[in-house]
Amino acid sequence: MKKGIILYTREDYEKNRWFAERFIEEAPDHGMVIRLVLTDLIALGSEEGRLFIQYGSERWNTPPDFAINRSRNSRIALQLELMGCRVFNSSAVTNVCNDKAKTHQLINAHGIRSVKTMFELSDWENHGMNYPLILKTISGHGGNEVHRIDNEEQLAAYVTAYEGEQLLIQEMCSNPGTDIRAFCMGSEIIACVKRSSTDSFKSNYSLGGKAEAYSLSEQERQLVMNVLSIMKVDFVGIDFLVDEDGEFLFNEIEDAVGTRTLIQNYEINIVEKYLSYIRNNLVI
Repeated sequence: MKKGIILYTREDYEKNRWFAERFIEEAPDHGMVIRLVLTDLIALGSEEGRLFIQYGSERWNTPPDFAINRSRNSRIALQLELMGCRVFNSSAVTNVCNDKAKTHQLINAHGIRSVKTMFELSDWENHGMNYPLILKTISGHGGNEVHRIDNEEQLAAYVTAYEGEQLLIQEMCSNPGTDIRAFCMGSEIIACVKRSSTDSFKSNYSLGGKAEAYSLSEQERQLVMNVLSIMKVDFVGIDFLVDEDGEFLFNEIEDAVGTRTLIQNYEINIVEKYLSYIRNNLVI
């Protein structure tokens, strides 16, 4: 049997225990054994020109066959890869997708439209953008650390509050409170959901937004496929804002994408599907 691990931060594991344990329980049906590994027990190191991983009292000189990285930690993923482990998603995907600035650089450089976005500002007062703005931390996820900014005073206050954090600002979409998430595995679009909120510009399900099944038009499907052609992913959520004309605007890519809205709206066993994908993509 192939031996693997599923990586979580302790906090995320407590929130997603049911999901994580499904992987462990269903893995033997796919000829695999999966062990839970928590990142706060991991130390990375090297000795005599060789990498190793310390996990609690264990020392790993040989990595597992594969790792399912749900931790958003690209450094651990890279260490595993360099030791010969296949990581889903790769360290490169995790590195880019958990940095909103890098994500916009990569995707927008290929001609895919977003709302106007700026980052790496040295002078936040002279940004040349139109209020209201959306301010985000570069590494935030799940709609956390995202704020509406209506004037210079609010912007200055948040920049001060997040001193030391990397920030990004965007002009607000003309149709706030609605977005589309495309769940993608490899080069396949599994399903899409439309997320919406009537009382907030944030449509995140975890923050009280509603979600329903959504069918892509052919033009929208091609746009998703264009994003997938830029970077080799294993399992992600690609999010688009929808402007007042119904046009998609790229927003972000969720690396350790949550699946509650997918499970709620579709009869898809996403754990079984992901395990089959992993098994098919391992070197036998």
